[in-house]
Amino acid sequence: MMCSSAKVFFDFVDWLRSLQLFSEAQLNEVLEEFDGVQGVVENGLYISAYEEVARYLARSKSLDEIICFVESSRDVLSELPGEQYYFVESLVDVYSANKLNVAGLIKALPAKKGDRFISPIPLRR
Repeated sequence: MMCSSAKVFFDFVDWLRSLQLFSEAQLNEVLEEFDGVQGVVENGLYISAYEEVARYLARSKSLDEIICFVESSRDVLSELPGEQYYFVESLVDVYSANKLNVAGLIKALPAKKGDRFISPIPLRR
């Protein structure tokens, strides 16, 4: 029987693939260091895999594209478990490290009650 984290990860990857954000070959390249999706599951490397997928997306998509992605995916993202906080955090980190204003991305994030999804980093006012 597949554990909850494994099912959520498989579903998350399938969801991203259905959006055509990357090809199967690109996904394999992104997760190569973990021996692919199956390696992530077998070794419990979910957090690292979420981070790596987010870094790939952030490097291959403009900030505006990712903001649109997050806004249109709010319902799905808000239902995700805490591990996927690291996906969102990594998106913010990549753009922030490139000196881009991430306020719009942070505002687009879904609010999760009792979770860290609300704002991965504090907004400066």
